[in-house]
Amino acid sequence: MSLPESPVMTVSGLAPEMLMEAIRDARLDPCLLSARTTPSHLARLACGKVCLDFATVGPAMRFQGEMARTCYTLVFVLACPEKGRSFNFSFEHTDGYMGFFPPGGVVDAVTPEGYSNATLTVPVAEFHEALALHFPEVPEKMLQSGAALFIDPVEQIRLRGLLARIEGSLWDSPERLDDPLLRRRIERELLATFLDALRSGCAAPLKPLSSRIGGRFHRLRKAQEFLSDHQREPVHLDDLCLALGLTRRGVEKLFRDLLGISPMTYLRHQRLHGARRALLGMTPAPGAVKFAAREWGFVHQGRFSRDYRDLFGESPRETVLSRRRAF
Repeated sequence: MSLPESPVMTVSGLAPEMLMEAIRDARLDPCLLSARTTPSHLARLACGKVCLDFATVGPAMRFQGEMARTCYTLVFVLACPEKGRSFNFSFEHTDGYMGFFPPGGVVDAVTPEGYSNATLTVPVAEFHEALALHFPEVPEKMLQSGAALFIDPVEQIRLRGLLARIEGSLWDSPERLDDPLLRRRIERELLATFLDALRSGCAAPLKPLSSRIGGRFHRLRKAQEFLSDHQREPVHLDDLCLALGLTRRGVEKLFRDLLGISPMTYLRHQRLHGARRALLGMTPAPGAVKFAAREWGFVHQGRFSRDYRDLFGESPRETVLSRRRAF
């Protein structure tokens, strides 16, 4: 399932799996951490060389994966009502921060309800050409490893003003952006403004997290890997405690502090996403729901259907029928 290719695109009320399209050419695996009570929205402007994506994410989410392999990616956080976390950068943030990713950079992040960002993806050759004009002193280490940066408030005002104008046009008057000459002018302005913001962030390096918080991030990633490896098997809290070397209370606190949910709820959400992917990939047929549920470790059909509706806002049967209507 993918978004239609078009220079100008807006989509409202997205199903959670569509958020894998939130950044062009990235390979994202989104997982709901809270029920889908508020809709998510995406908007995209492809300018030829660069692509600008806006994402407003209704529920709390966890995103894992990698950025585009042929582009540099700059993610500016427009709104973050509660603390967000970037485990790949070992970093906590609110709005006003920027994540800079080299080609194929790893992303592992948690975003709260109501989070929104603007992401610019720039092909490698065009990015280095723009750097020569706007930021020739860029640190080589950052180009190789990426970074999380806080953008200077003055540069934030410039960047936010430009992004607000573009996003407003995407939703209110998209026909204006069909003009290739206008898109080329916007492309130049986007590159200059994003790189000025990037330079301002490099001028004020962020303090690294304390070793304690960094250690908790590491444990959570280890826990996620363990649960991912055992998604379709019976897993108990004691199994996770043994894998992490923590008490039950320690494991519960780790997940609630960093993800906002319990470890067993996180595992259940992962399995529900797996069952949903299975349903979306099936030809509608009798027994499809039961088969998908059992494949992903759900023994009690009634409980599976209830948990599925609570998370996704529709029944498993409605998911199957929606797939049939799409063909």
